[in-house]
Amino acid sequence: MEEPTRQELEATIAARRELGAAHDAELIEGFLDRIEREIDRRVDERIAARGPARRGGSPLHPGNLALCIPIVAIAGGIAGTAGLVVAFAALVRVFVFAELRR
Repeated sequence: MEEPTRQELEATIAARRELGAAHDAELIEGFLDRIEREIDRRVDERIAARGPARRGGSPLHPGNLALCIPIVAIAGGIAGTAGLVVAFAALVRVFVFAELRR
């Protein structure tokens, strides 16, 4: 156990000895709140250490997928199964290319 956590626990135990069992719920709640804040702080540090987040959204964003619907419909309506295969292959290539450019 790290030193600040150990000190928090020891302080909570000492307070429990002074106040008695009647205040257990408040002492435990306060201790857990402090531990939760410490965990949040550590997680924030780790996230910050990873560097900036990737920009942009997923290539499978609903707006991008909405553009696929008419392409697939037209390709299927005009060329049947062969048109669908070509349309899907082209869309996969576009999405892969977009992902690699990010």
